[in-house]
Amino acid sequence: MKMRWLCLHGRGTSAQIFEMQTARIREALGREHEFVFVNGTVPTDPDVGAEAIADEFYGYVAHNIEQDQDLCDNMIEFVESQGPFDGIMGFSEGGTVGAMMLVEDSRHGSFGGFKCAVFFSAAPPFDPDLVRSGVVKYVDPDTDGVLLSIPTAHIWSRTVGAEEFKVHQRLSQLCDERVREVFLHDLGHDVPGSKSDEGLAGTLRAIEHVIENAMDNR
Repeated sequence: MKMRWLCLHGRGTSAQIFEMQTARIREALGREHEFVFVNGTVPTDPDVGAEAIADEFYGYVAHNIEQDQDLCDNMIEFVESQGPFDGIMGFSEGGTVGAMMLVEDSRHGSFGGFKCAVFFSAAPPFDPDLVRSGVVKYVDPDTDGVLLSIPTAHIWSRTVGAEEFKVHQRLSQLCDERVREVFLHDLGHDVPGSKSDEGLAGTLRAIEHVIENAMDNR
């Protein structure tokens, strides 16, 4: 099954860097998949190590309510003009923005036709409905329950601090456990790749299960 993925990078990096971070994963998944990498629109300082790879660094979240009110709508416009996409693949802030789009999608009708998502070290998103009204509040599985029913993979490090671990776990709890894959690695806040064959293998198993579930749900 050929799948088209919308790929969203981490803060302080870029589409170019996320392409490099996911190179081993994309190579293993095969050429039948298409990956579309999109820069954020907010210029930022570089993340650790990013300056050695690229010259420009971006994020998606401005931390300015007027700009962030438009974030979800701008992403929807991009998907509607450049889509359709079958899946979202996002790292850190990119994964969180992807989750926000999927919450919007699940509540207000399918604008993108997303069938699955892969989250690397991501957190629960802003509630898109509340952000539009000027209130920045994160979606909370304790009060909002399960919001995403599509197959999802949640990949993060078991070696991060307790609070960061809990944040990643809470995003997974927003997703239907029947089609949810979780894989923990030892690589810190990073995308598994060439640094660890074990981490890469576990990541690929989780993603492949998600793709299989997405195919079953067609």
